Amino acid sequence: KKAGIEVVYIKASQGSNIKDAYFDINYENAKNNGLKVGFYHFLTATNEYEAEEEARFFASVISGKVPDCKLVMDYEVFGGSSREEIERISRVFLETVEELTGKEVIIYSDLSNAQNIFNESLAEEYELWIAYYWDYNELINIETSWREYVGVQYTDRGRINGISGSVDRDLFTSEIFLGETSEIPSTGDART
Repeated sequence: KKAGIEVVYIKASQGSNIKDAYFDINYENAKNNGLKVGFYHFLTATNEYEAEEEARFFASVISGKVPDCKLVMDYEVFGGSSREEIERISRVFLETVEELTGKEVIIYSDLSNAQNIFNESLAEEYELWIAYYWDYNELINIETSWREYVGVQYTDRGRINGISGSVDRDLFTSEIFLGETSEIPSTGDART
């Protein structure tokens, strides 16, 4: 906060059973220091059943917390899935998380995936937070299915006073924030 940071995205979970070991303490420390917080899930699903299972797990991990920012599906590793399979997996995950949490969900991915993997129908319904490590002002001239982005991750080698090692750095628009902030409802254990 003292370094001028306003928003932090915290990894909550990965797959259908990995809760980030630092999730709770990161959340508490960020909130206690007046930072706006968002949560993301690293999706590893290879079919629609796994996508729903991962969505339920993500919702259970973040239940009881109060996010300020839209929830995020971080989907970067596709395991040989076709574009059509990726769209179905994405939709199941996104729709299930929205249904369980009552919160908006966006997609995080890189330029290559934004151009070649995610289709226009997803872009019409879901906003994108894009990883682009070059001059982000040039994004306006690069064609993807999205016309604009709610966030740009411009480096993974950022330095912030108070954090040892490199961190991702981002620029967000006001569209990253949820319209209302309330506690994520309890959904029970996703693995039951």
